[in-house]
Amino acid sequence: MNARVQDETVPEAVSEEPSRELDSLLRAAPARTPQPAAPAVFVGHVVSLSDGGAIGVEFPGSGGVLTARLMTPWPAGTATPPIEIGQRVVLTFENADPTLPIILGFITPAQFSGTALQVIEADVDGKRVCILAQDEIVLQCGNASVTLRRNGRVVIRGTYVETCSEGTNRIKGGQVRIN
Repeated sequence: MNARVQDETVPEAVSEEPSRELDSLLRAAPARTPQPAAPAVFVGHVVSLSDGGAIGVEFPGSGGVLTARLMTPWPAGTATPPIEIGQRVVLTFENADPTLPIILGFITPAQFSGTALQVIEADVDGKRVCILAQDEIVLQCGNASVTLRRNGRVVIRGTYVETCSEGTNRIKGGQVRIN
């Protein structure tokens, strides 16, 4: 088998000195710096209401009043939610375009001022009730009370405390004191 060797031309030697254009491109700052992601939700406020149902809103960075749509439109002939000028709203944007706001909901003022005691009564019909508190929960009826504290301490008080069990009634703890 005869193999033919073709005449290969050797390219000219590349100079060791980099070209000025390549050097300037490598040292140039990137053309675009990454921008931080915009929040998915904004809080704005209602600035205008029209007879036709258009709601004008503003939010930080809006640059002016924009017409917003409600996430759930209200059917014609039904009562619309009580919208007031100045009311705070939660906004998101169609296709992340800040010129196309959509109202997700309305922010109502908090009912608890922190200065007066607010008593809430609840009739719960579910399978589980969850009550959350910052520091302490107290269930009290007459001379009996159960207190749950933030540090994990549970205090049960009463004139007569009774425990009943169909199965084993266990008392577990790092130390158990009786009397």
